[in-house]
Amino acid sequence: MKSKFNFIRIPLILINIIVSIILLVGVNKLDILPTRYFVIAASAIVIINILISLLLCLKNIILRIIGIIFSALLIIISIIGTTYINETNHFLDTSFNNNVVERSSYNVVVLKDSPYNKIEDLTDKTLGYLKEEKDSISKLEEAVSILSTQYEDLYELYEKLLNGEIDSIMIDEAYLDVLKEDYPDIDEKIKVIYTFDLETIIEKTPTTQEEELVRPINIFISGSDSRSDNISNKSRSDVNMLVTINPNTHQILLTSIPRDYYVQVHGQTGLKDKLTHAGIYGIDISTKTVEDLFDVEIDYSIKIGMNAVPAVVDLVGGIEIYSDITFDSFHMPGWVVQKGMNKMDGAKALAYARERYAYASGDRHRIQNQQQVLEAVLEKVLADKSILLKYDELLSTLGNLYRTDIPREVITAFVKEQLDTMPTWTFETQWVDGKGASMNTHTAPAYKRYVMIPYDDDVKNASFKIKEVLSAE
Repeated sequence: MKSKFNFIRIPLILINIIVSIILLVGVNKLDILPTRYFVIAASAIVIINILISLLLCLKNIILRIIGIIFSALLIIISIIGTTYINETNHFLDTSFNNNVVERSSYNVVVLKDSPYNKIEDLTDKTLGYLKEEKDSISKLEEAVSILSTQYEDLYELYEKLLNGEIDSIMIDEAYLDVLKEDYPDIDEKIKVIYTFDLETIIEKTPTTQEEELVRPINIFISGSDSRSDNISNKSRSDVNMLVTINPNTHQILLTSIPRDYYVQVHGQTGLKDKLTHAGIYGIDISTKTVEDLFDVEIDYSIKIGMNAVPAVVDLVGGIEIYSDITFDSFHMPGWVVQKGMNKMDGAKALAYARERYAYASGDRHRIQNQQQVLEAVLEKVLADKSILLKYDELLSTLGNLYRTDIPREVITAFVKEQLDTMPTWTFETQWVDGKGASMNTHTAPAYKRYVMIPYDDDVKNASFKIKEVLSAE
């Protein structure tokens, strides 16, 4: 009996040690636990291994059986923990690698009542495309022989199709959303008969210096307004918010810019355009355009889809928001937002963030609502260790609803720092305003469109505040 037990005891002790080491290595690689917490966890595992080994070595059969039971539990828990940690590490490595994939989805469009139903039907037919898409036309010409013509104006291109002057157009899907602003019936007028994608990888130099991981930073948040379910597709930037974070003073400043702000799109010459249209050229161009506007450096960007809001809010257990008026929600019929504090789940938070019809100031007040929602989520995350520890679950839940160039090292460093001291953060909000006007834009140079001319003082004051928060010690 004794020899049989020795045959079991020694392997159990060795397995316990091995799975415990593997678990600790995984936790160390995850790198979110502050050093003191890691030391406590490692010490606890060592002590548990020693106690189990002592139980297994005792002569009392009952204590030996208890040792076997605890040994089995330790092995099971270690395997489950290691599996979870390995999956988390894999998710973080693949999701946060400093590279952002930008995709342009090109549609070949014809009139809905035309006889053309597939790309082959356009052989030797006429097709129009925008001058700036001249590099993309070669991809289409691989599929069909066409008679193509360049156009400089988006609206002229569409009008040529409507008037029957050309048989088809090739257009970036993002531009279809732009056209829908002035042609709300566009989906009833056209049909898409062919689609192809072109991808571009935007690479950024990874942060390697430990001291650079937790430092004052600017993060640009772009809220996508796209008909596509893929957040990688280029699209208008319907929400534009700069988040300034100073971990030294524990300050967070939210700066919002109206979507119709009339700005010089980075890299484009000639006419200015709405800020929302900068997103058509990619998140990198939107980011650089905001950099130019405020004369500040933006470290990272996040592109997020509309449906990410309810997912995040629900995962943190809902939020509470103060409303300055009572109103019937336009985006959630039947829900009445009361003046005062309102408990909101994800769906209600999204409806509140989208609300503008209830306010005399319209989109200006919607900006404030968006800031309220983001602030409420951040406050809850930063104040609750249990939420911080499952940040990977939060990010995983979002799935394809977001894209970011923030490296995993920066994310884990911020989480680790917050878990270590759990400081209280202060929030400030600001937004820039302007004057409504009708102007020609870069996307439609021959047509006047509603824009918001920036107030120079608003921009200067906002820039000063951003720099002030960044430099505070």
